[in-house]
Amino acid sequence: MNNSTISSLSENSTSILLADIPGKGGLFKSLSATDLLSVLTYWIVGTVGIIGNGLVCMVFKVIRRRRSQVNLFILNQAVADFVTSVLLVTFGTTRVFRDVIPIKGTTGEFICRFWWSRFFVFSCFAVSTFNLTTMSIERYIAVVHPLSYSIVFNYRNVIVIITLIWLIAPIMQYIFPIWMYAASSGSCIFQSSWTFTAGCISGVILFCWEYFFPCLIMSSAYIKILLTLNSKEKALKVSHEHGSSSNGAAEHHHRKTIAHKRRRNITITLFLLFIIYILCWTPNQFTFLQFNIGGPLDFNGAWYHFTVVAAFLNTTLNPFIYALKHSQFQQGLKALCKRSRKVGPSDDTANRTVVDTNETVID
Repeated sequence: MNNSTISSLSENSTSILLADIPGKGGLFKSLSATDLLSVLTYWIVGTVGIIGNGLVCMVFKVIRRRRSQVNLFILNQAVADFVTSVLLVTFGTTRVFRDVIPIKGTTGEFICRFWWSRFFVFSCFAVSTFNLTTMSIERYIAVVHPLSYSIVFNYRNVIVIITLIWLIAPIMQYIFPIWMYAASSGSCIFQSSWTFTAGCISGVILFCWEYFFPCLIMSSAYIKILLTLNSKEKALKVSHEHGSSSNGAAEHHHRKTIAHKRRRNITITLFLLFIIYILCWTPNQFTFLQFNIGGPLDFNGAWYHFTVVAAFLNTTLNPFIYALKHSQFQQGLKALCKRSRKVGPSDDTANRTVVDTNETVID
């Protein structure tokens, strides 16, 4: 995501003076109207994201098949969104105290380059995007090439993939703190040493790395997945109509139908995550693409604020999708609400048995 996306909403806006808090030496002495709006947005969206994604993490902790591969990716998505939400609240809070935070020495350099540049926030956004992309690939192999699933997405490989997502996704974000931000004379400065052409190229590469290529992969994968699911559903109906009437054949068809419905439910859930991602991030990404290649952008305008808020909301909406569409999450949520005692040894053993027998099951 573009580092200009969640800037402090322009330093040139008309200022409003907030009453000094007694004994604090004028701690909140001057926040502009748009600065105040940005802080409130950080707090509200971040708080909702913490509650929603924290609940998702708790629910997947009690789901008996929590170690299934797709659930690990969903859990990773919730963790990334939870960390992002915590960072949003923290950033909003430090924005209020910005005038009294010392910018000196190595610590000041770190604060300027990595905190005020929103490096950590945007890194988590990148992790979220790459995790969504990986989930689309996981679903593609599960539905279109099921025989290869246990080889590609066994439990160990999934853990390695998730680790690589956290390491690789934020690579492009290092450009901004290293080359464009620095501490000078006790304050943070923006020092773009690049030419206009270099800035355009970096903006386009960032757009492709964190938005265009992931969207291309996800859209291609889900188109093929939905077509394949539809084809398999038709084949199941034909098989049932022309199949044997024996109990064994009927039971086999019933198991295949249940497995197909479960797979379709999870796939539709993840597809909705992709749609929400597109709706939330597309305005922001194209707005900053044209800005990075020389187009105009009013940082005080309504459109800019709309794109920022829409991008923020992506962090908070995923838990609602799980609650509405993901059947395993719904079951886990009910179990979490009803849970009134600790799991006994026998129950724990049963849970482990289910986990062990489903490590390579295609949900």
